[in-house]
Amino acid sequence: MPSTAEAAPAPSVPVNSAAPVPVVDEDRQPRPPPPRPRRPAQPAPGPLSRVLILRAYGAQMAVSTPTSGGLRLTAGGPSVVLGLHAVWTLPKGLRLRPRLDYTVFAGETRSSTAAPLPQRLDTRVSSLALGVDLLVPISNRWSLGLEVAETRWSVASTNTVTPTLGGNMTRSGTSHWGRLSVGPVLTFKVSDHLEVEGRLLSSHYGYQNQPVNTAAVGLLWRF
Repeated sequence: MPSTAEAAPAPSVPVNSAAPVPVVDEDRQPRPPPPRPRRPAQPAPGPLSRVLILRAYGAQMAVSTPTSGGLRLTAGGPSVVLGLHAVWTLPKGLRLRPRLDYTVFAGETRSSTAAPLPQRLDTRVSSLALGVDLLVPISNRWSLGLEVAETRWSVASTNTVTPTLGGNMTRSGTSHWGRLSVGPVLTFKVSDHLEVEGRLLSSHYGYQNQPVNTAAVGLLWRF
């Protein structure tokens, strides 16, 4: 009889056997970066940080006239004042206004016909003042204050002598003096960019330290 081949039995898998679980090495795993330290919250600006704040800056133009007799003889009539300024605010509504003013007076000519040396003296006065205004509000638009400035006075003179015998002689020169100027200031606020002011200043100039008084009315433009 023919022999029949027996089929090979299929391999059996143990029921309770499980695949090996891979072991994870925690030291080799990338660790998240440590949390950054939180910055402390910045405090809101207190009263001291707002004591001095630059509010505006601008330019001014005024007409000034000498009110003392000695300056009138040397400087002549009204003059033009040009300058720059800034505005800082202080507590309680006070304002601090540093300023630079340059003034050129009209000039004056005096003549003498006395023989034998008739002569003519031409003088021109100018000043450069660096100072500050301290202004106190007296209403919504009006402020009253005091100006203190260091002023450099300059007097340019030309003396021409014409002898009766003929010919002429001319001598020119410029003298400078540094003096303190002080006076009241009254301002009126027209708008946020325009202000009208009036000033009365007292100072001294010359080798004899003669008193100088001036009055000025001007406009201030703020940017």
